[in-house]
Amino acid sequence: MSQINNMNRRNFISILGLGLGSVALTSTISGCGETIPQLDYGWNGPAADVNDIRLKVLSYAMLCPNPHNKQPWIIQLTGTNSFELYVDPQRLLPATDPIYRQIHIGQGTFLETLAIAATGLGHRANIEYFPAGMYSNSKLENKPVAAITLEKEPGIKTDPLFAHLLTRLSNKREYSKQPLSSAELSSLQTFHGQQSSKLTLVDSMDAQQKLTKVLTQAMQIEVGDRGRDAETIKMFRFNDDEIKKYRDGFGVAQSGVSGIKKILVENVFLSRDSVEKDPTAFGEEAVNMTQKAAASTATFGWLTTKTNSRLDQVLVGREYCRINLKTTAMGLAQHPMSQVLQEYPGMLTLQKEFKQHFKIPQSQTVQMLFRLGYADATAHGPRRTLNSIIKG
Repeated sequence: MSQINNMNRRNFISILGLGLGSVALTSTISGCGETIPQLDYGWNGPAADVNDIRLKVLSYAMLCPNPHNKQPWIIQLTGTNSFELYVDPQRLLPATDPIYRQIHIGQGTFLETLAIAATGLGHRANIEYFPAGMYSNSKLENKPVAAITLEKEPGIKTDPLFAHLLTRLSNKREYSKQPLSSAELSSLQTFHGQQSSKLTLVDSMDAQQKLTKVLTQAMQIEVGDRGRDAETIKMFRFNDDEIKKYRDGFGVAQSGVSGIKKILVENVFLSRDSVEKDPTAFGEEAVNMTQKAAASTATFGWLTTKTNSRLDQVLVGREYCRINLKTTAMGLAQHPMSQVLQEYPGMLTLQKEFKQHFKIPQSQTVQMLFRLGYADATAHGPRRTLNSIIKG
């Protein structure tokens, strides 16, 4: 009987134009030009009555892209204009990110966003990486990732990306299948320039077909393990009450689902109890929607480093954040799809195949893999309160 109920639920959701996995990956629900409501969970910048420059900058920093929207940051205030950034050990992804590489990329996106915000507020952010020493990829130590001092600098030039901090997002919709123009590709390559990572952009039919296959297989591998599946489901927010309670993770709104269809999905077809009891249908739809998302995309990109230290990971985070803000400024949609890059044993064979196909040296690390294109905006992911990450 449960199998019949699951099949009926899937069929009815398909008629509505929804997929169980689409809430985490992509959506084709909203019509072109539809306005998606932006829930106010931290996305208005610092409150008007906040005068502390540290708090102002940190309010922007929390808007950065980060894995599964875990928001894995702890801030230790150290002086009137200074603070330290730590990884929150309670906000890791051990099943899918066993060496915490993605978590450290999320530290880098945080640092880049606060550095950009500081310029818009008349300050320079002086950042010292791993001031108490850098630790290896085999462990996570209780040491700061960075020490930051905000220095007031009259006449400092505002980073142009500051204007896009409140609108940047990771767009999980299906895209229009239109490739980026040669001018757009050139603009991104010039913008990235000579950084610590190499930016590769591909848009050939062969690349598109191969990546669609690889990304779909990667999702099949990920949902094929109950522990990895549970890690994603834990961060999925099944309704507005969960979003308000946790203020992290992602839900149907972040895939562009709104109005009556959002109400139906959250109140009729999805519940935490049913999905956690039997995540099979959720996983099947995740694979299906991954395939559709990749197949709808003509242009993909990735960032590669020759080495893979904690500092490499943090610097890549800064560079990825800038690219995401730049594509926002260009009117492009961007969405990371990095399952194939993860380091757990079950993914390594497919990862090797991906690197061989695109002639990436096995000794190098592809830190971020993402798609680019054109799509209507979605709702922002929620953000926690600033007080929740400040420890002193």
